[in-house]
Amino acid sequence: MTSDHTAEHGDSPDTAEMLTLIVEVGNALNRSSYPVPRITQVIHDICTAYGHDIATQVFANYIIALDESAGRVRMANTGSMYRFDQIAEAEALVHRLREAGVPISQAIDEFGAIADSRPPVNPLVRGVGYALMALGFAFCFRMSAAATVAAVLVSIPAATILLWSNVKGALAALMPVLLTFLSALVITLWAVHGGLPDPVRLAVIPVVTLIPGAALATALIEITAGDMIAGTTRLAYSLVVLLSMAFGLALAIDIVGLTSADLQDLTSSQAPSWVLWPAAPIFGLGTMLYFCTPRRLWLWVLALTVGTFWLNHFLVNAISSAFAGGVAIGTALLVAWTINAYAKGRPSVLAVFLPSFWLIVPGSMGFVAVSGAITADHQLDSLGTNAALSVLSIAISMMIASVIAPFITRQHWPTTWKLLLNTR
Repeated sequence: MTSDHTAEHGDSPDTAEMLTLIVEVGNALNRSSYPVPRITQVIHDICTAYGHDIATQVFANYIIALDESAGRVRMANTGSMYRFDQIAEAEALVHRLREAGVPISQAIDEFGAIADSRPPVNPLVRGVGYALMALGFAFCFRMSAAATVAAVLVSIPAATILLWSNVKGALAALMPVLLTFLSALVITLWAVHGGLPDPVRLAVIPVVTLIPGAALATALIEITAGDMIAGTTRLAYSLVVLLSMAFGLALAIDIVGLTSADLQDLTSSQAPSWVLWPAAPIFGLGTMLYFCTPRRLWLWVLALTVGTFWLNHFLVNAISSAFAGGVAIGTALLVAWTINAYAKGRPSVLAVFLPSFWLIVPGSMGFVAVSGAITADHQLDSLGTNAALSVLSIAISMMIASVIAPFITRQHWPTTWKLLLNTR
């Protein structure tokens, strides 16, 4: 939703259009999971390219644009997260705008078309993608065969509900806790009567896309970069979602009456190590289908997802798992920016990078840890410290990668040297 407030009526149509464009840019990047500091920089570059002086304030869920000379203000609330096809189109349009390569009115129309575009993949295929993500995560956790089957089967109705287009408003906000409760209820009942091991971690898998691990890392990036309002509000929202999902899980456990012995973390001995080999490709394929990744990006996504997964796996043998995840994610982000800079067609950074991020980011560990605290299970509760360190490590590594990126992407060298000279 956008609103326009005008103090003077004599300003030019170009001013009004530029304000609208800036709001559309901020909204699109917010919905593409960009951190606020990056959005602010992109908006500044676009304003410079088109010769406008517009002040902006970007928050986690809305944006304000102000032209003081004309006395005009434009505001917009941020919608739900974009699919990967929308992210790729929005990034391509933003790149053209930073070079003033698109008429303002045309760019506004293109942003509207991106926001209103229908998924290029039918719901059945997207549902299959969601099930593949669950299968990939089950392999990452080295679940037993029975637990893997359970994870995939329970993910199917969860995907059906999430893809139901009429889930909006207050009901949509309740989806994380409701789906977690229903998923956990089915899994725990199955565990009691079918003997499934590690039901708590298993219950996470069908709803893993709802865990705000990415939002937690983004919030920490914003806070450490000085955007306290955006960072703290995003952090508060992420923690509320995480706690509500953990509450739904704990409620299901309490209703079914699982004992402490049933809650033990047994995944490390449930499946042979070879299941790790197909884990990343299956998860990557699932994300591409569910989030509608453009086919021209498929090879890039698979290569980066597999590479990041195994880099993290090998680093764990040398350093703490919390720090290994940070190094792997920082490296993946640098590689994604390099691909964007040098590959033909400028593949979308976020569409290529996000599957790797979601595979490594420890949002599920935090979810399991909070659930352990609620259920008074100390073995699960102990995961919380490692999860917190992992999120912080990933956030810091992503910030370092964002600083290094201009030095390894040739088209940004002039801008980088200009910034360095201006700071001296």
